[in-house]
Amino acid sequence: MTRFALRGLLSRKLRTALTAIAIVLGVGMISGTFVLTDSISHAFDRIFTDARKGSDAVISGKSAFDTSSSDASLTPTFDESLLSKVRQQPGVAQAEGSVSTDSAHLIDKNGKVIQFGLGGAPNLGFSIANGKSPFNPLSLVDGTWPGPNQVVIDKETASKKHLETGQDIRVQVEGPVRTLRISGIVQFSSGLTIGGATIAGFDLPTAQRLFAKQGRLDEIAVAAKPTVSDAELVKQIRPILPADAQVRTAAQQVAKDASDTNSFIKFLRSFLLAFGGIALFVGAFVIANSLSITIAQRTRELATLRMLGASRRQVLRSIIIEALALGIMASVVGLFFGLLLAKGLFGLFDLIGFILPNTGLVFLSWTAVIVALLVGILVTLLASLRPAIRATRVPPIAAVREGATLPPARFARLRSVGAALMAVGGVAALAYGIFKHGLGTKQVLFWMGFGTLLMFIGVALFSSRLVRPLARVLGWPATKIGGAAGLLARDNSRRNPQRTASTASALMIGLTLVTLVATLASGVIASFS
Repeated sequence: MTRFALRGLLSRKLRTALTAIAIVLGVGMISGTFVLTDSISHAFDRIFTDARKGSDAVISGKSAFDTSSSDASLTPTFDESLLSKVRQQPGVAQAEGSVSTDSAHLIDKNGKVIQFGLGGAPNLGFSIANGKSPFNPLSLVDGTWPGPNQVVIDKETASKKHLETGQDIRVQVEGPVRTLRISGIVQFSSGLTIGGATIAGFDLPTAQRLFAKQGRLDEIAVAAKPTVSDAELVKQIRPILPADAQVRTAAQQVAKDASDTNSFIKFLRSFLLAFGGIALFVGAFVIANSLSITIAQRTRELATLRMLGASRRQVLRSIIIEALALGIMASVVGLFFGLLLAKGLFGLFDLIGFILPNTGLVFLSWTAVIVALLVGILVTLLASLRPAIRATRVPPIAAVREGATLPPARFARLRSVGAALMAVGGVAALAYGIFKHGLGTKQVLFWMGFGTLLMFIGVALFSSRLVRPLARVLGWPATKIGGAAGLLARDNSRRNPQRTASTASALMIGLTLVTLVATLASGVIASFS
């Protein structure tokens, strides 16, 4: 039966390929989402790691309350006199203080703040040491390091805005707009790009004045002597710290820096995986509908097998094997399609102005491969169960009967009741997610998604009852305009309401998905505009 099932797939190459597309898209969306978010996470990790270049420990401000969701300008500072105490510690080879902000606005010739894309990226500003410092992650492309009343800007900003060394540029951070001289153009030493962000670097006194942090520091980067470990260095520094300062190893500080971006990446992953799930849901409808049509066309073939001695279990197994082969093939293709999709999503984000850091496509784990394969195969198998069970009900006598059709399923009469229960349950779950107080964001999204899924299934189950009335009304213009062809089309849609409803349900969900994506995209763009 295995050979028979595979031979059947090969004999219907076009239909097999068209059916597989639905699974390819769903699996591609899932694997592409994992690749995309892994690539973004890897890019941010490299940026934060490069930013801590040369550091073995980092001293930062400490607040008495949680400032994780506060503006960067509210980040606690500490007195710069701590720097001299740190340098006196026996395990310290070198230490350097700095201040920073994410609101260092560079202003162009037209008086507008320089920003790229949708404007959500930060305008990074920080004090910067000269190129001899082990803590400096940047390298000069042109010019010199900044002195008093000077600034260095990143290569991308200089190129896109046609800025050069020696020109004046206006900068606003805290207080009035200041005019500074561009002393140099810089980039990350590793060649990394930072998405849509801009960079403005100043010497420490100029940065402290612009950021309104005179006599204060945001951080102290510390390098240990060769014989001192990171843990020993932290242990030496901790006793001299005031109450408003704390110390971490460089690795711990990188993890802390990445925590905010990790929450964004998790949201983006969940957001895109939801669309992958919807695509697979649509794919399940397409597969079930395609297999149902195929089985209806193969009624005499399956009946002949029964006459030759094939049991119901063998017929069931042959259909399941077809679905399994289809699922494996489509899922493997979907994995490779996911790589192209991830690359395309990077380009799409750039096109709409949501510029993200990109160091190339990477897999951080095999989770994407395993999850995408299992989901694609499982969805295909589940979608094939109903047509497969229906195939076992083909009687042997159908082999000699022209135009034989399968009898109604045992529980066909309960379809309307099940549809009503599904729809009511979906509305209840949706209402619970929207109106129930005290639910978290994930819980709200879960109940809304679950309710919507139940409503879709309910409508899909009930839609077969609407086919004949709708075909009678909507088919009337077709019979008048199309003549015999229109009459044939109307009668064909009414002849098998279940098949017509299944096809329409897949289209219904697909159009809903397109509308949802368009609405969400418009909302996101409008929120940044």
